[in-house]
Amino acid sequence: MATIYRKMYPIPMPQNAEIIIRRGERLARWTSGKGQIRIAPVVDDKHVQFVSDCWYVRYRDADGGMRRESTGCRDKQAAEKVLANILAGVDKVKAGVMSREEMTASDELNTPIDRHVKQYLAQLAIKTIRGRKVSPKHVGHVREQLDRVIRECRFRRLRDITRQALQRWMNKLASQPRDADDPQSEPLAARTINMHRAAIVAFCGWCVSDGRLPSNPLAGLPKAEESEPARQRRPLSEDEIARLLKAARERPLLDALTVRRGKNKGKPLAKVGDEQRRALERAGRERALVYKFMMLTGLRRNEAASLTVGALCLDDNNSYVKIEGRHAKSGKGATLPLRGDLSDDLRKHVAGMAAGGTDSALPPDCRSMARVSPDTPLFDIDWRNLLRTFNLDIAAAGIAKCDAQGRTVDVHCLRHTFATLLARNGVMPATAQKLMRHSDIRLTMNVYTHLDLADTASAVAALPAF
Repeated sequence: MATIYRKMYPIPMPQNAEIIIRRGERLARWTSGKGQIRIAPVVDDKHVQFVSDCWYVRYRDADGGMRRESTGCRDKQAAEKVLANILAGVDKVKAGVMSREEMTASDELNTPIDRHVKQYLAQLAIKTIRGRKVSPKHVGHVREQLDRVIRECRFRRLRDITRQALQRWMNKLASQPRDADDPQSEPLAARTINMHRAAIVAFCGWCVSDGRLPSNPLAGLPKAEESEPARQRRPLSEDEIARLLKAARERPLLDALTVRRGKNKGKPLAKVGDEQRRALERAGRERALVYKFMMLTGLRRNEAASLTVGALCLDDNNSYVKIEGRHAKSGKGATLPLRGDLSDDLRKHVAGMAAGGTDSALPPDCRSMARVSPDTPLFDIDWRNLLRTFNLDIAAAGIAKCDAQGRTVDVHCLRHTFATLLARNGVMPATAQKLMRHSDIRLTMNVYTHLDLADTASAVAALPAF
């Protein structure tokens, strides 16, 4: 038979408890950590009988099994209404009006949303996407975004999530200033609003796949319109490439030679030992090789950082580098060809590694690779601070960080440079897409390929004369 009750169980006697007698019964009275006065019957000298604040229900489900659940209600009448709704759902399942899945989803609709979010984040933390585990940083961002949406939209339970409520919230963020105390501040960026939207939509999708919601209430919710991408990059010209590689080779030694104070401040007159000089020259050559390697393969920074010596094949007639799927952004492995001069540079680089980093390197052939462990990182540079180093290098090369059109130059623009060089040299779009490892050719041609007026003018000039 269905009933409601409060859980009763013994707990240790609180240290600050006071024993009182009321109607002939021994009771313990104490103040909880939240400042509330608690009273409970005394079981013995060390325990009191604690009664739960919330009401629980006991009933038999459609299969005849006994179920016990918390109503989350402190009021007895409200708990009785919850029990009545549960029993009505059980009767519908028995009569075939409702399926068990729909019954489960109906029960989950009344569960506090915080419980669902906690379970969703726990599953997200152990989830793998394209063979890689979701990073704790991403889980933290999702937690913050869900907390904000739920708090500001006042979602208490799953049934409270509606498309209209979230649309009003998105419109409000897009119109009001970012800082309420400063009317001159700008509204929240559309990209940020869409990130919050994506977090709550993905959460609802998980609830549907897990049987917690019958359907996604946010399906078809439009995104906030993003006028332009947050950052526009540009490729490097051939002259800028040459200057960048020269600056990367020379800057480590030049910085060490530059006097920082005194009458000779700014002049390359500092004393540098022979061993230190050779180390700085090797560091400059390696950094320039990294830039050249990324511009001639199109690899991203994290992909290039993951490479080992074993990923290279430097045969004279067939040189290539292999990127593993677990390190690629798409999750798919790939084999990329290497240009002849780049292969020669890599042979010399590996030969120097085989010689222990000394300039008296072994002959730059494939035999030197056998002397280096295949698990050895291909490049020994500070990848975490590569952007800072790159900015110093382009400044030394006289390359502007931002041009007149607002386009910037950063490490990822080396990949844009690779795509643009392919287009300028007549590479077919399908081939460029394969080399860039894009699933959509529009991404290759519209985002990464930058052709200016000089490129289009040369194409027009190549048309036949009439």
